[in-house]
Amino acid sequence: MKKSLFVLFFITQLFFVFSQETTQIIRGRVFDSESQISLPGATIFVIESNIGTTADNNGNFVLYKVPVGRISLQVSYLGYENYYISDILVSSGKEIVLNIPLVESFTNLSEIVVKPDIDQDKAINKMATLSAKTFSVEDAKRYAGGMDDPSRLAGSFAGVTPSTVENNEIVIRGNSAKGILWRVEGVEIPAPNHLAGLFSGGGVNTMFNSNMLSNSDFYTGAFSSEYGNALSGVFDINLRTGNNTKREYAMQVGSYGIDFGAEGPFAKGKNTSYLFNYRYSTYGLLQDLVPQVTGLPSYSDLSLKLNFPTKKAGIFSFWSINGIGNIQYVNEKDPSKWETNYDSYDYDIHYNLTASGINHRKIFGNNSYLFSTISFSATEYVNKNIYFHSDLKEIPVTNQNEIDYRYSFSSFFNHKFSNRHTNRTGLIINRIQYKYDVAANTDVANNDAYDFFVKSSGFAYYYQLYSQSKFKLTENIDINSGLHFLLLNTNNEVVVEPRIGINWQLSEKHRLSFAYGKHSKMEPLRIYLMKVKTDFGFETLNKDLNITKAHHLILGYDWKISQNSHLRFEPYYQKLFDVPVIQDSTFSMINYNNEMFFSSQLISKGTGTNVGIDITLERFMKNGSYYMLTSSLFNSKYTGGDGVERNTRYNQNIVLNLLGGKEWQTKKDNTFSLNGKFTILGGRRYAPIDIDKSLSRQFVIYDDSRIYEKKVPTNYYVDISMNYTINKLKSAHSIILQIKNLLLQKEFLGHAYNFRTNSIEPYELTIMFPYISYKILF
Repeated sequence: MKKSLFVLFFITQLFFVFSQETTQIIRGRVFDSESQISLPGATIFVIESNIGTTADNNGNFVLYKVPVGRISLQVSYLGYENYYISDILVSSGKEIVLNIPLVESFTNLSEIVVKPDIDQDKAINKMATLSAKTFSVEDAKRYAGGMDDPSRLAGSFAGVTPSTVENNEIVIRGNSAKGILWRVEGVEIPAPNHLAGLFSGGGVNTMFNSNMLSNSDFYTGAFSSEYGNALSGVFDINLRTGNNTKREYAMQVGSYGIDFGAEGPFAKGKNTSYLFNYRYSTYGLLQDLVPQVTGLPSYSDLSLKLNFPTKKAGIFSFWSINGIGNIQYVNEKDPSKWETNYDSYDYDIHYNLTASGINHRKIFGNNSYLFSTISFSATEYVNKNIYFHSDLKEIPVTNQNEIDYRYSFSSFFNHKFSNRHTNRTGLIINRIQYKYDVAANTDVANNDAYDFFVKSSGFAYYYQLYSQSKFKLTENIDINSGLHFLLLNTNNEVVVEPRIGINWQLSEKHRLSFAYGKHSKMEPLRIYLMKVKTDFGFETLNKDLNITKAHHLILGYDWKISQNSHLRFEPYYQKLFDVPVIQDSTFSMINYNNEMFFSSQLISKGTGTNVGIDITLERFMKNGSYYMLTSSLFNSKYTGGDGVERNTRYNQNIVLNLLGGKEWQTKKDNTFSLNGKFTILGGRRYAPIDIDKSLSRQFVIYDDSRIYEKKVPTNYYVDISMNYTINKLKSAHSIILQIKNLLLQKEFLGHAYNFRTNSIEPYELTIMFPYISYKILF
């Protein structure tokens, strides 16, 4: 009898477990988008369900027993426009935490008509007019080729030329990656990419993955007034706040490395929280798969955010991003084993970064808040490179040792005068402490000694002040306008930068926009400090160089085809001026990367133009599927110190991306997704080769008088990703497969001298990176 009762009890419990519906909790806060004040009483409900709630006195809400899978939310508050969030992916392994900003109605009616108006294409920053794109954590995980990397994700957006396989450097509308401003938690930091010093801002991967990200903005031109020291684009990265009610963990093991993340409250009921993620790469394990690559990178990183709300003093948070990485190669000192002169180098390259800050946000009254940050960052870049002749004679190439410490204070005051006018005014103070010891050989083919030198230490300051306002003239016309001021003490130049943007909603489905901005970007400090050989010895002659500047003009037309799809056209024109060039030379800092060295004085007389059109056709995730088609047609020209207009090195003329995916529910609570991306990328530019000189020197020598005249053929790339997720009651398990460059497209990296055939040939690598991993959220 006891045995029968036990069996009956076991069967009952088993039935109970398998009959339980797998659900999750969604929590968050509803607030005014301009003043940040909470909106108590806002209603939140899951569309096409009976699940709903209202926000408490602090604007916080909790939705219980939300089924796993795709759901959509509607948020309403009297006197405010309705807010919709479409197709949120709910899994069993992690609670969903949302910050929901509502826009006050222009007419301030007592009743708002409920109608679907899903604007997923708009930026988080409400003062952005054009050329702004919000990307989410889910985008970074879902898009094929994204590799959980914000930079590679941005490579799918209109106006962006990606570097495809070997690194995550991106070119925006024909501008070098060095013109990008990186902001994390509202603070300017050095490019947070592993081995960024090697790729002029790009790198192997960003130093944080999507586990740390909240929704963030990416800009490709005419950015609003709060963004300074940026010429081509802006990454405005927000780190999410850890769950303050429940401890959660994430672990991922894959062919590229291991990740571990954790978050939760410091103490229950205190609303304080922590979030951190550690990653260690195992790229070295791939060496056998890509033996033609001379050296693979290794790196690790740690990111964290701590959040401390108080009752009266506001919200304090501490964040930190840290990464170390290196790549090295020691060639076999046996010339008979060398195929090309790429095999005859020794190099050891390190790039380390740390960036941390303390943020404070305090709300004053019902219409204002103050946001302030104190931050510190440091970078160390070491590059030791030696070239060997076929007789094993050593030729020094570079010996770079660069350390930068940056101390920053930034603060802005945001005030909402009315539902028609909001102003944000702020200042930024940066102090850079530097220590440079750089020696380089500017002509390895002909010189056997260093001739470029920077040996300097000291301090540099730059200050920024800005004020910007958002005016809602009518229900259909918005104007964003402001000024930005930049002062660099190295050359004592003050740059005044006006900005303006206009949005005109012609009808419910059609919008016209215009934006103009003047923008500027400092060159790397070592350029101002380099030594130039004169009749009196080596002198510092570049300290008085002007800051490079540009005018951005953009038009925009947006057609909202349906609630979940739109078509956008953005023709643009950019005029660059005060670009450093070398007198009577083709050289220009427009084409500069960190591996370029020169020994001549620079003058600020160069110019450049970028003209083109960006097109985006996008269908957001709906009923388990999405797609995005982006295309950029552009022409990028520059004028060097010889007064002749030429193609820039980035003038690839065309980029087209077609990406999309489909998601299926399998069995009860599991999902399978398949995502793909097809890219057409215009060929890279290079100078014709002086064959006779190259063969005699056994080293590639380009004819720089005809620089960037040549172009390699157009490239075609395919990336895919697959994800199978199993949702258990308290955990979610995912198996992920990503393949980059499925078509085995050759990657053009330049030219090389072939020792075996005594010829000059293209140096191309066929790299396909497979990435398989297992991830658990619990």
